Amino acid sequence: MPVDHFPSTHATWIDAQLTIAEDADRAHRAGDGNAAARASAARSALRRHIMDRYTAALGAYASASGLRSAGERDDLVAGFYAGPLADDAFFQRWRTSGMPLRRWLMNAMSFHCRGVRRDAARERGRAGGSIESAAGSEGANLSVEADAADAFDRAWALALVNEAYARVQHELAASGRGVEDDVLRMHVIDGMPYEHVARALGLTRNDCFNAARRVAGRVRDAVRDLLREEGVAESGLDAAVAEVLRLVEGG
Repeated sequence: MPVDHFPSTHATWIDAQLTIAEDADRAHRAGDGNAAARASAARSALRRHIMDRYTAALGAYASASGLRSAGERDDLVAGFYAGPLADDAFFQRWRTSGMPLRRWLMNAMSFHCRGVRRDAARERGRAGGSIESAAGSEGANLSVEADAADAFDRAWALALVNEAYARVQHELAASGRGVEDDVLRMHVIDGMPYEHVARALGLTRNDCFNAARRVAGRVRDAVRDLLREEGVAESGLDAAVAEVLRLVEGG
């Protein structure tokens, strides 16, 4: 797997995959017969990573973009994966842009959706139907873009927190502390008062309160780690974690 060979001097897994691919491209040009396969494997791993983490957010964006006449949500996302994301230069352009990954992906999805809408309008025109303006009114477009961006951000934040929580659950189970996860789930997800959780699990109320606080803190730390992996600078991590939690809580 590409991740087994990434250079330790690179801060993020994503950056590491790009470095592997770029180094392999240079090796291929120099005559290394196995280098093309290494580059392809690194880029494929990166694309799978993006699909795992961002499919819900991209789908939310497409659903909120007023594009039902141009295609179904899943078709728009699949087209994005087969088009822009399949371009080997896609992530190199992101890395030189200085833009946060989620903003780069959202902007790319916006351009993709606009292109689909324009193509659909042209096709209707060729078929003799009315050509719906791809631009529409400026105010309506601004409103649609804002709604789509909000939907993208909420779905992205939820996916990130769920991934962070899954990491923490795995760590707790592996260390024999799964009951702490039970406390958090019963109190936060099921809405049970600490007193009821304590009776159900044979703990004290104070035990439950402290366990939930510890697990919540570990989830926040895991969110921080995931944001760091996406290239968020250390100086911006506190604000980024706060933004993720605000989005999940609906604020």
